[in-house]
Amino acid sequence: MQQPISVIIPARNEAATIGAVVATMRAMAHVAEVVVIDNASDDGTAEAARGAGAVVLHEARRGMGHAVRRGVAAARHDWVMKVDADLGRFDTALFARMAEARAPGVGLVKGAWNDPRDDMPMTRLLVRPALRLMFPGLGHLRAPNTGIYLLDRARIAHGQLVGDYAVDLDVMLRVHAAGAEVAEVDIGRIANNPRDPGHYSAMAEEILAFFLSRQPLGLLEEVVVLARTEAEAVRYVGATMAGKLVAGARVSAFLDAGGEVLDAVFAPFPTWRRAPLEAAAGHVPGANAARLRVIAARGTGPEVISAALPVTIWEMPGASGFVGDVSVAAGAGAALRRAAMERLGLTDAEAPRELFRVIA
Repeated sequence: MQQPISVIIPARNEAATIGAVVATMRAMAHVAEVVVIDNASDDGTAEAARGAGAVVLHEARRGMGHAVRRGVAAARHDWVMKVDADLGRFDTALFARMAEARAPGVGLVKGAWNDPRDDMPMTRLLVRPALRLMFPGLGHLRAPNTGIYLLDRARIAHGQLVGDYAVDLDVMLRVHAAGAEVAEVDIGRIANNPRDPGHYSAMAEEILAFFLSRQPLGLLEEVVVLARTEAEAVRYVGATMAGKLVAGARVSAFLDAGGEVLDAVFAPFPTWRRAPLEAAAGHVPGANAARLRVIAARGTGPEVISAALPVTIWEMPGASGFVGDVSVAAGAGAALRRAAMERLGLTDAEAPRELFRVIA
């Protein structure tokens, strides 16, 4: 039996079309609810959506990503279908292909469509070339930046999604980094509202900025931490682990003792894993991992080696006077490291960077 679907529809000033889109989606098989996120509209979008039977939420921060993030969090079901608010006529029988494409290992189903008035310059000239160069495992997709898709939200930290037009790409990259499959199905011809060149220019700038921001994060580099205690892991590599999780990458920690505090602090991140230290040798990298970075405390024996992947081994500090070869800025992981330190009663001064020695 297919799991129920929550449909979310971000909308800003779409009073003319939102009612028909809501009504059509409510009539679709497997759809259990339709949620419209009114993104600071100044027309009758909210009233039209509510009148058509949708649950209406209000998101005052302008930006597609803010609306998507709010809708995904509010949905009652883990399978969430995101649909555009300005759709013209579309065939729900073709939309049903997205639901039918759900299978074990699939975390996202993209709906590929064509519009006779839109030759998809953003896709052809920016998104597909960028993916082929940066994330080749997604280079086969015909419409990678489609705004119509079906997501298993349980696989990603959806609360960390970007707030702008790049959100649909962020969803896809997070699912891919988590080790799940991104599938694609044809949902036919859809007529959207015409876009002017200024609209595309603004979108291109946001999407390019997003790709540039993701390049240094190493989303497909899986981090494996080997430590004796969680206090040791938090003190020396806490911000590095947290920063990777915030970005969407996979992080696994193998500890001799403890781990409950890290589990609690990292609970919002489905790409977090913890296991006993003796299980490290049997670690299996994620399906889409491109390389491993093993960060080990001295004496733990960095045995997590994958012959199929490039592996870098770093040693974390173990005594005063440690001289590192590389430093990692605390950055986005600083707040989570601080929370873990406080829970563990650690009073070390908060360091802006974490130091490591390159072993291999």
